[in-house]
Amino acid sequence: MPVSEVHHVAMSVSDLERAATFYERALGYRRTLSARVGGPEMARSLALPQDIGGSIQYMQGPSQIGQLELIQWDDGPGEPPRVGHLHLGTFLLSFQVPVEELEELHAAVEANGGSCIDRPTQVLLENYGHIHAFAARDPDGNLLEFVSLPSREQIKAYREQQAAAAGEPAPASAPEQT
Repeated sequence: MPVSEVHHVAMSVSDLERAATFYERALGYRRTLSARVGGPEMARSLALPQDIGGSIQYMQGPSQIGQLELIQWDDGPGEPPRVGHLHLGTFLLSFQVPVEELEELHAAVEANGGSCIDRPTQVLLENYGHIHAFAARDPDGNLLEFVSLPSREQIKAYREQQAAAAGEPAPASAPEQT
């Protein structure tokens, strides 16, 4: 069972706006999803402190493959070396997987020397909808995430539902796939 290309790389940054501007200008990436992240499900599924929170900005190149997720944690960037969520640099590598393959992949990761942090979990991502995911560490300890994303139609429906609940008009444009 092959896994897809790298969907996105999450990178901890000290200044989200400065980093996003750099990737826009230097690499020609465009901004897509911006959101606040945190909560007990995310903390548990990624082995983070329970009270962690932060802001994210996804940056997309010419395709949806190989995006950058820039993260500015509320508790600051930390100091080198790069060993955890407080340090600048890559936080995890994320791979897109069909939802029906998550359990099988979870077993395969553990059977081949990885250590899974939690079972596949459904998590609500602000401005986007529900995702299904689990995280694991490879044999060297690198953090990997395996994620199943909602369809464009599900994202649109979620955003329309959120807009209606807030008494706002429905979003006019098609959703960005993240």
